[in-house]
Amino acid sequence: MGIPITVISGFLGSGKTTLINQVIKGSDLAPEEVVIIENEFGEAGIDHELLIHSKENIVQMNGGCICCSLRGDLLNALTAVLDVFVTQGYPIKQVIIETSGVSDPQPIIQTIVGTPNLQPYFYLDGVIGVVDAENIEQNLQHHEATKQLVMSDRLLISQKGVTNKDSMNQMKEQLREINPLADIYEFSLIQSSSELADLVLGNHLFNQSIDDEEEDHHHHHHEFESMIISESGYVKEGLLHNWLSWLMMNYQESIYRIKGFVNVSDQDFQTEIQGVNQLLNFNLTNRLTEDNDNKLVIIGKNIDKDDINQAFQLVIEKSTEGD
Repeated sequence: MGIPITVISGFLGSGKTTLINQVIKGSDLAPEEVVIIENEFGEAGIDHELLIHSKENIVQMNGGCICCSLRGDLLNALTAVLDVFVTQGYPIKQVIIETSGVSDPQPIIQTIVGTPNLQPYFYLDGVIGVVDAENIEQNLQHHEATKQLVMSDRLLISQKGVTNKDSMNQMKEQLREINPLADIYEFSLIQSSSELADLVLGNHLFNQSIDDEEEDHHHHHHEFESMIISESGYVKEGLLHNWLSWLMMNYQESIYRIKGFVNVSDQDFQTEIQGVNQLLNFNLTNRLTEDNDNKLVIIGKNIDKDDINQAFQLVIEKSTEGD
């Protein structure tokens, strides 16, 4: 299946680096089995002094961890990791990418899941969004911070600065409005390192199923919005692909995430759709079509929910014509 990649995202000052240090400490992995890829080395980087520096901007830390500075593109960085370490016998079992505080994780996701040459060696385990509870309102005024939340599979809220349970619940509801696909956990750096490692690594979050209990309503944030399509019936495969092509053509860069399950005609099991922007993946699941409805979650901006819903309903109607 390849080496899992976990992307750690979060706005400036959210505590990404501190969390990564704790996760590395608490995981079952030996230091030399973990590769860290950072956007750039900073004064307060991963918690080890640099030991070795190479032309590929890859270093090994004195604690054993490997660190790669993402000064070029991610494909080059991952290729360098393979060339310099895997071919030399390093037993790499995990890659962690720490994005900069103002970067958009979407191109990183697209590179990992959309580059055929990487597929034999790496897979995306999940995108973790670290949320600074103390400064969330201020941070959400920035497009970059909100986009990081939208692209995350799991959101970890730092408990620092949250004084009561009601405030935390309100914050969680606010985050669900921005990204109904993500599961949400609170965390504290006084938690055991092993607990934090369990929250971050090895959970196959990118490919996890959407919550069947998610209510069929729309969420709206001042910049992003989400919708849920929930319909019974079956869709013909060709018509489904036509609908997806129409969706991507009409909304282009406005669709950030699409995820869910559809009942394809003449198939006993549901097909899972996983999309990041224009990149779509399809997988056959073990969910019986006769027991489940079509359900898709779409997150984007300036999307016409009625238009999209009606188009999908038309696909179902046309799929049943002549039956």
